Amino acid sequence: MKYFSLIFLIVLQISCNKESSISTLVILENDTISKVHVNQIDTPEKALISGYLFAYGNECTTNSDKNKCKMLAAMNIEDECNTKHLEFLKKWFKNDGIMQFKLQKCPNLSYKSSIQNTFDKIILNRNADTLSIDYIIKGLNNSQEKSWYVKQEDFYLIKNNAFLKIKTIKKL
Repeated sequence: MKYFSLIFLIVLQISCNKESSISTLVILENDTISKVHVNQIDTPEKALISGYLFAYGNECTTNSDKNKCKMLAAMNIEDECNTKHLEFLKKWFKNDGIMQFKLQKCPNLSYKSSIQNTFDKIILNRNADTLSIDYIIKGLNNSQEKSWYVKQEDFYLIKNNAFLKIKTIKKL
């Protein structure tokens, strides 16, 4: 009986540890930013969010009221073109050739650009060493009178403090 109790406690501890490594954080939804969640995210989550904001959002300007700029401010990123921040993103996205290319030009999308993207939703899901970002981006190209709507979830494996993209699910 003594050994059974010990085995039960070990199994319980392992299952509790597994449960604690699963999380869902709603960062942006219905034009509302969860500053509580943004303030409590871990380094991989911060890298993923700030990487997507950099890659798909337009440049922030002083006193901008864009959700992108508010999220960066909540993560204490005052200047996304700061060398320290760019090196941080290069490290985390070292396996992503497109991101490495985008990081060579800062800002990636100027606030004056005819292309304007806005984030409507960002939800992070973490299960141990797998991290996903579920997002909606709306875009407009004024000069070509085109618009787009991207709704998908990208999945990454966190390996050696870097992301390895493992899958994308496009949503309708």
